[in-house]
Amino acid sequence: MRALCSILLFLAAFLAPAHAADPLRLRDNFQALELHPYFQSVGADGVIFSIQNGGSTDLDLVLTRTAPLDLASAFAPQWRQSDALRLFSSDDREFSAEPGRGDEIFFSVPAGQVQSFYLPRVRAETVIYLWSPEGLSGYQARVQTFYAGLLLLLGGVLIVAIGMTIYRRSRRAVYALIMGAGLMVLLASLWMRDVLPNDSRFDLWKANRLLIIQGSFALGVSMSVLAHVNLVIRQIIHRNYWTRVIIVTDIFLLTSLGLWGWQLLDPAYAGLISSQLGHIFMALTCTSVLLGAVFVPDRQRRM
Repeated sequence: MRALCSILLFLAAFLAPAHAADPLRLRDNFQALELHPYFQSVGADGVIFSIQNGGSTDLDLVLTRTAPLDLASAFAPQWRQSDALRLFSSDDREFSAEPGRGDEIFFSVPAGQVQSFYLPRVRAETVIYLWSPEGLSGYQARVQTFYAGLLLLLGGVLIVAIGMTIYRRSRRAVYALIMGAGLMVLLASLWMRDVLPNDSRFDLWKANRLLIIQGSFALGVSMSVLAHVNLVIRQIIHRNYWTRVIIVTDIFLLTSLGLWGWQLLDPAYAGLISSQLGHIFMALTCTSVLLGAVFVPDRQRRM
């Protein structure tokens, strides 16, 4: 395998067009870069790229592949990515992903050298980013803080919504609570890899993550359908109020699903935040339906 990779790297260096063979010049202050625009395809076997270390010390780098959309993987197994990344350098080194982290590879470029790298079983359109270790850890810390903060905020709104539902004794608010709780579980399942620590106590949840995503998404959608049906076929108190709540919730929900669909077609449509936009609007969907329970009018008030 290494001999084949060396031959491919050699042929790419001497037979490829000049613009595709130009190396990326990186220095010690490098942070992050979209790497896939600089790929050169090697038939159907993989891609090749080149890096020049413009610094005076070895340059440590991390290559990450955008993970498949979890919601699509839960309902369509063909979207799941199983092959772990492997990387071969022109100086006959091989780099492999660590167990359980198949979308991430750590490698290095010696000081002052230009090296070519071969990624087998990767297509030119695969979304891959190149990071410094510090840049990647900083980005992951920011994502973890953002998701954890959103879950804490939603949890606080859920507690207030439960209190107001009990106080107002509103059956429609109970429907909103069930839908909101289902969407919260869905978000927690989608974000658990970014939020939960690497602890064996969470292994059971992580192992059944896709099943939890399926169940919580089905529960949220079912309660949304039930709310629409109730609004159409039954006489309910505060119809205008719940109509406004449902309209706002539908706008956020459809936007979230639309952004996830866009991500399936073009995983890098908005750069690094592409994978977060759909989640943010799903969090807004959950917030709007819970706020509907928080501000539910008194049964004696007509709206």
